Amino acid sequence: MDSVVLDEDAGNVLVTTDDVETCTRCLNGGDPDRRAELSVTYPGESADDGGFGDHGRMQPAKKGLVSVGDSMRSTAAAGSTGPDFTGAVAQDAIADPTNLQRLGTSISEFCQRWDDEDYDIYVCFDSLSALLEYTSPEVVFQFCHVLATRLESVDATAHFHLDPGGHADETVATFQSIFDQVVGQETQAATLDVDYEEAGDDDIAALAEDWSEDASYSIVGEAYDRPEDVTEATDDDIEERLAERL
Repeated sequence: MDSVVLDEDAGNVLVTTDDVETCTRCLNGGDPDRRAELSVTYPGESADDGGFGDHGRMQPAKKGLVSVGDSMRSTAAAGSTGPDFTGAVAQDAIADPTNLQRLGTSISEFCQRWDDEDYDIYVCFDSLSALLEYTSPEVVFQFCHVLATRLESVDATAHFHLDPGGHADETVATFQSIFDQVVGQETQAATLDVDYEEAGDDDIAALAEDWSEDASYSIVGEAYDRPEDVTEATDDDIEERLAERL
């Protein structure tokens, strides 16, 4: 898709088209010898290659796959001590698609390992539509915000797939406002009037716990170091932080 122009400053991109070429362009940056790619997939959402296809391009030095809600992969991974990062390909599996703390921890582990080794990190999350089947929009919005901040802390370039045909225009518009750039179909609808209190202190703590002691977060646009106790944030702080992103 030659018409796709990616903003070099867009660290987190929302992709609302199912064109494989668009996904490839979002991943295909930098020096392949210093590139590490992570694919987060749900059953039935990713391509037949399971996120590991070459799509006619040079392959990265490191690949990672986090399979969410895939019972077969989760069963095979049972008893594992975690992803094996010694080879070119590392995999993790999460049986419970509602366990966002576990998902965030897994993504953070890949990013931290690769960042420590000075790789350029690229992430494909396929897809937010699948995640919304299991979790409320309020919690997904907060998850995206915390995850985006974590990815920014390691200078990762990430894109998140969303099927605009599967959601109300207001939902699509709200997600558009979270990301640096939208590639594909957009809507001009008003954003949702979200009850932010549904994503409260306990949700924040569950999402952020163990992700990274070094990650930085922001409230009302001001950066600060991760506190020792994430639950110290007040409801007003959480609402303002979400409002800034939405």
